[in-house]
Amino acid sequence: MNVVSQQALVKRKVPIDLRQHHALCELNFHRCLAMVPNCREGRQTWSFFIGANRQLRVNIQLLDAAPYTSTIEVQQHQTGGQLFSAACWRIRLYHDVEMAEIVGWNRQQNWLPQYEYPNKHMYQPDEKLALNRFLGDWLEHCRKQGMAADNIVIKFSK
Repeated sequence: MNVVSQQALVKRKVPIDLRQHHALCELNFHRCLAMVPNCREGRQTWSFFIGANRQLRVNIQLLDAAPYTSTIEVQQHQTGGQLFSAACWRIRLYHDVEMAEIVGWNRQQNWLPQYEYPNKHMYQPDEKLALNRFLGDWLEHCRKQGMAADNIVIKFSK
């Protein structure tokens, strides 16, 4: 790749689809509430296994609860032989707007909506959106494993 095309790659920005990102965060909010029932009524911990042969243990803890937000921490550990390192992420639930997003992953937090690429941390241009897509995929996987109710979004009739 020549120098001119490398510079064009660095300066090129990926457009952010804010509607898509908000829709994903709204769906993740309802998926999270299905995973942590009664988080607004005082319950503070949840624990379950996922995967074939129960090889992953998930612990969820309510870290803080304010009138309009809650923060939960998810820790996923492999049982038995340790092939993967433990994952830990924090999710903020915004109850007033019914949205959820990842706000921390292991020791990293506070991502920008967009990055130039390549960058110092080698984040993807849409790192924040990618993390929230991962959250949606993970929550959907847990739902399919039977860890949450299927009816995560209630349809209202007119």
